[in-house]
Amino acid sequence: MLGGSIGRAGEHLLAGVREVVYRRSIPLATQHLAIVQTQAADRAAVLGAAIMVARHVLSPANVDAHVAAER
Repeated sequence: MLGGSIGRAGEHLLAGVREVVYRRSIPLATQHLAIVQTQAADRAAVLGAAIMVARHVLSPANVDAHVAAER
């Protein structure tokens, strides 16, 4: 997903990014790849940061450590 000013630049820029990515990658790596404009608009960075925090806090290692500390 492309967001911010790059995502707002429009389909012409997205088409150029797709072209370069597909040209420089092996087909197996891109067979299910979609390069699209984000629907999150200006909230994309905040949403991405929140997801990273949630994944870290709820990672198996952190949950195991928290459970062990409670015993």
